[in-house]
Amino acid sequence: MNDSIELVLPFKAEYVSTARLVASALANRVRFDIETIEDIKVAISEVCSKIVNLGSKITDTYKIIFNISEKELKVTFACEDTSLKCIFDIENDQLAIDIINALMDSVELCTHNNYILSMSKVLEENI
Repeated sequence: MNDSIELVLPFKAEYVSTARLVASALANRVRFDIETIEDIKVAISEVCSKIVNLGSKITDTYKIIFNISEKELKVTFACEDTSLKCIFDIENDQLAIDIINALMDSVELCTHNNYILSMSKVLEENI
């Protein structure tokens, strides 16, 4: 299983819960436990809230791309507005950065690619 699901959302706070619900369903598909699913949802909320707060003068929407495989959920945030890069400021957003880094296995905050942020969680099998 290697599937990609794209969710396009308006810059409105009331749709952050939609991102959380989709993330929950997809994380469940990868077979993450309830606690890990909650962690993923919190990390996604942090990013979505920051994106919604910043907004855009160019477009009304941003995109979340979920890539799921048998053992990993990768979440990438993108927007047509290329000014939305490095959305988290080390000085003002340290708590949010710490939360995201603590909850996800891999986080790419400032990218030189065509997306805002990327993060992933890997399924750890119980041995």
